[in-house]
This record gives sequence, C-alpha cells and structure tokens, in this order.
Amino acid sequence: MNEFIPHKEDLAINAKLSGMVTEDMKAIEAHDADDHKVFDQEVQDRKDADKDLQSQIDKANDRLDELDAEKSTHDDVEGLRKEMHQIRDDWHDRASHIARGTDIETTKAVVGQILQEKGLI
Repeated sequence: MNEFIPHKEDLAINAKLSGMVTEDMKAIEAHDADDHKVFDQEVQDRKDADKDLQSQIDKANDRLDELDAEKSTHDDVEGLRKEMHQIRDDWHDRASHIARGTDIETTKAVVGQILQEKGLI
C-alpha cells in the first residue's frame, strides 16, 4: 500500500520556494486583475455599442414612420393625378366633338343662340 508521504523535507531544502510561490501568486493576481479590466472594458464597449445601435434603430423607425405618413399624402396625390388625367381626357374628347360639330350640348347652345338672334325663340 502506498501511503501519502508529505514532502516537508522538500520545502526545507528549497528555501527559495516560498518566495517563488509568492511571486507567482502575485503575478497571477496581477494578470487576473488585468483580465478583469479588459473584460469590464469590453462589457462597457458592448453596452455602448448596443446603445448606439438602439439609437440608430430608433432613428430608422422614426424615418419609417415619417415615410408612412408621407405615403398617405402620395396616395392622395396619386388619386388627384388620376382625376386630373380623367378631366383632361374628358375635355380633350369634348373639344374634339366641338371641333367636329358632334357635341350635342354645344350644338344645342349654338342653335339656341342663333334662333334667339333671329328672333325665333
């Protein structure tokens, strides 16, 4: 059976070991503290980046809301544009009928005026 045998003699033989272990522990603690600073800075940088990203998202959403509001205006303008084109086409057709003498309303008005001038009505 192997029994655990403490190495007390080894510590006594190497008098520098205690100092070396202490130095190593201080170096490990310093490195650990540096790692914590780097980690904390990275966490803060990510939080700042998240805030910036959220700000950009908010601006984009605001712009989309503005565009949606303007879109209804554009839809209204499109309806007016169609109505204007219809009126233009109607006037064009009527002018064409008048020029050919086939516009009933204009013909009635002209005939009525001529008859009044002649005293027939």
